[in-house]
Amino acid sequence: MIEALRHSSAHVFVDSPAAPVLSKDDQHHLERVLRLRDGEIVTCSDGKGAWTVCEWHNGVVVLQGDVHTEQQVTPLLTVAISPVKGDRTDLVVEKLVEIGIDNIVVLQPVERSVVRWHTDKIPQVMQRYQRIVRAAAMQSRRVFLPTLTGPVALAEVLGPQVALAEPGGTAEAGDFTTLVIGPEGGFSPAEVQLAPVLADLGPAVLRAETAAMVGAARMVAHWRR
Repeated sequence: MIEALRHSSAHVFVDSPAAPVLSKDDQHHLERVLRLRDGEIVTCSDGKGAWTVCEWHNGVVVLQGDVHTEQQVTPLLTVAISPVKGDRTDLVVEKLVEIGIDNIVVLQPVERSVVRWHTDKIPQVMQRYQRIVRAAAMQSRRVFLPTLTGPVALAEVLGPQVALAEPGGTAEAGDFTTLVIGPEGGFSPAEVQLAPVLADLGPAVLRAETAAMVGAARMVAHWRR
């Protein structure tokens, strides 16, 4: 049945896969943007592992079978990111979801951060990131909706199974389940000293957003193979 997820014409999140009801936004997307035709397959998930196969008919999804429940794969994988300039953080959030990261943490500004939001702007930005997470999870047919939290102080993220992405690090992918990515200028020496372990992402000088994707791909390749 996993093939049904891969080959569905669309994937959406609903409150109950057993009685799926589309939100107005999702209905508009399927009807006006994707322009689904009657009879096309749509999979519906609650974002907590339960999902089912439906058919699109006259603007609604019609249940076609039993509800399936997947088990959450462990350990859960987390990437913490420092926001970067422009819309590149949007891209990072999207790609982390598509790669398979379970938890995304947005960091508060660190010493070398360029992006520093006004307090009144934070809810708006985080809501945009949440929408990106949901859309990317639909695109990649995920049945567990990744979490997005923040802004969180760097000190709150550090702990066991956590690595900072830093040139010269010796940690292997199997040594950590949380990877912390710095801003454009990297972490300061004082911040590096706080890290439990350091992970080197290769010989090239990577943009912050590229480092997040490379690190995420390595984690998923190790833990999900």
